[in-house]
Amino acid sequence: MTPTRETFGNIPLSSQLAFYALAAASMAVFCWGCWRRWRLWQMGQPIDFRAQLQGGLGELWRRFRPGVKRVAVEAGAQQRVLGRGLATWAHLSLYIGFIALLIGTTLLEIDNIASAISKSWKFHQGTYYVVYEFTLDVLGLLFIVGTILFFLRRLQKPASVGHRATDWYVLWSFLAMGVTGYLVEALRIVWQQPTGIGAQCSPVGLWMAGWFDTWSEAEARSAHFAVWWIHAFLVFGFIASIPFTRLFHFVAGPLNIFLAKPALGVMQPVTMEEVEKLERIGVSDIRHFTTQQLLSLDACMECGRCEEACPAFATTKPLSPKAVVQDLKGLMERTAAALGSGAKEVPPLHGGAIEAETLWSCTACSACVNVCPVRIDQVSLILSMRRHLVAEGGLSGTAATALRRMQSNANPWGLPAAERAAWRETAKN
Repeated sequence: MTPTRETFGNIPLSSQLAFYALAAASMAVFCWGCWRRWRLWQMGQPIDFRAQLQGGLGELWRRFRPGVKRVAVEAGAQQRVLGRGLATWAHLSLYIGFIALLIGTTLLEIDNIASAISKSWKFHQGTYYVVYEFTLDVLGLLFIVGTILFFLRRLQKPASVGHRATDWYVLWSFLAMGVTGYLVEALRIVWQQPTGIGAQCSPVGLWMAGWFDTWSEAEARSAHFAVWWIHAFLVFGFIASIPFTRLFHFVAGPLNIFLAKPALGVMQPVTMEEVEKLERIGVSDIRHFTTQQLLSLDACMECGRCEEACPAFATTKPLSPKAVVQDLKGLMERTAAALGSGAKEVPPLHGGAIEAETLWSCTACSACVNVCPVRIDQVSLILSMRRHLVAEGGLSGTAATALRRMQSNANPWGLPAAERAAWRETAKN
């Protein structure tokens, strides 16, 4: 007998129709949530996508190839996630398991649609079925292992990692989806009674089916139907919640990696033509950032790597790159709310969301941008805001002292003219 199974085995037509209706509803909530975030990004200085899409296929490929490569290597292959111990293993396990289950579910639905059109188009059978079932059965364990590792990380509560109440919802829902998925498989094996390779290709499901070997077919079918619906509701809840939880970095992260500049932490020159056109220097309002920079704020998952790498933060200066990103994100949301309510003024950026002392604490060493898994350019955000302070005469700290000394003594150390090159001898020694 050819190994196979029905996609909706033991599920009546009415439940199948309800399933697709709920799937559409959860996707609608997901799209609405993404649209809300997109509206926030649109407050920033626009990206000329029309100009980006002009030209032939060859020109378009040359233009987009760097971004595509970054997404493939840094998002797809998770290059920038490596080398972080428990966090790396947790992320890779969860990521590999999740991608495997996503691809497997997609293929299963493609087979369901194809076989509905013509029985001869069904491919979820035979050798393909055996390989498919075994692969998903094993990689599904990685999904559960990754979730448990993230539970352990949350219980450890590293100071650099952001913590939200919804993080626990995400982890519990992941664990519940993984466990109920295996229970559905086990109960299917109990009532279907596959034999040979058709049963052995699902080793985890077959092992769990042993827990119910005393159940009758009717009991197994009834339990299978109930757990199948529980699993479905968990999945629909997960899809709908993505734009409203930390999971949104699934969407914003790859987008930011694609759109981000190849070289991060580089201060872009400003021409007099730009100053005359914009009538400002630097960023004094959240809306002065670009659309891509506002998008990058949503890509942050508060992993804390930037904070751990920041020398200013390590020396207890009032700067955390992670906090800067999160404070700007909060300001973006408050500004949108103020504009939506018809307010004449928006919440202040300088002296409100971000203090001048925070901006002057940055050494622009780019340590934060070099470790960010999703290419958030915290340095450019800070330098853009700091430019505004300089333009408004708000220069302070060591930078102000150095410039005053340059003006009066022609060197940043304040040495007499005859001794201004003495630092070279000191450096040699």
